[in-house]
Amino acid sequence: MMVLLPVYHSEPERAGPSPLATICYGGASGGLDVRNGRVHMTLPGPLPATCEQWCPASLSGETRHEQAARGRQAGLEQGIGWSAEGDLLFAAFWVEDQPELCEAVQTSYERLIGLARGKGFGHIYRMWNYLGAINQDNARGEERYRDFCSGRSQAFEAMSIGLGELPAATGIGLSSGGVAVFLIAHRHVGGVNLENPSQLPAYHYPPRYGRRSPSFARATVMEGPDRTALYLSGTASIRGHESVGMTVEEQLSVTIETINSLLDAARKRFPRLEAGRFESMKLYVRHPEDAAVVREGISRAFQCPLEQSPLFIADICRAELLLEVEGVFLG
Repeated sequence: MMVLLPVYHSEPERAGPSPLATICYGGASGGLDVRNGRVHMTLPGPLPATCEQWCPASLSGETRHEQAARGRQAGLEQGIGWSAEGDLLFAAFWVEDQPELCEAVQTSYERLIGLARGKGFGHIYRMWNYLGAINQDNARGEERYRDFCSGRSQAFEAMSIGLGELPAATGIGLSSGGVAVFLIAHRHVGGVNLENPSQLPAYHYPPRYGRRSPSFARATVMEGPDRTALYLSGTASIRGHESVGMTVEEQLSVTIETINSLLDAARKRFPRLEAGRFESMKLYVRHPEDAAVVREGISRAFQCPLEQSPLFIADICRAELLLEVEGVFLG
């Protein structure tokens, strides 16, 4: 059984096994392209860029050669860039900025999910969402993240995806531009979506957080015959549904505590995770002056390889939050 895992470096065309997708965090503008059997996406941000390549990895005895033998397909259809190999799919869209996001996000989300299903990859196990000016208001005076969440929620509803089927996800700001969304999906194997005992499920947040609640699980687990992969959603200093902590040190402490709470719950269902570790993490920090504190704290808490834990300066989905952490834990 294969899944997609991220590998980070500074070179978009680095030699090695061909990934299904390359995401470049850094550039003057956002964009999406498909070439040479691979999805290429650029997200606006400071240079030098950090590149994230999505590569097949085995959770069983299956090899990449066996996976690749089934052929690579890729294309760009109705604004959705996609690449598939064997049982694995990567798909993405980029929406140019506009005064209100809800309608465009709903339309693109429905196309994205519809394409995954149409290609035979009905099991979505992780999603990412990036939007410019995430904490600013749209043309109607509604925060853009809340505007985005409404479109996403309506798309899931229209596509008959229930709350328990919502996969792990991240929602983070971009330095400029519109909306970037990408997902990974499997042809045959569905993930197990998990909630965190210390947090209210995001899809049950009260109305004070917007007309539609955020639509994601706190983590999704893909279990193979030999290894187990836990995809941790973007996690911040939230207990229940309330933001906690005024300083970066306070929020970092609660974030680490919250991640450990989820891992403890996951290990009760998936014993292999007892012996695992984070093989990759992404750290998002609102203020550049807080970067060193966050990097040191996360490194000390989780011992993720430094070269596989890039840090990005970015706005978080709530204006009061100073950091967010996601990752892939292998056991």
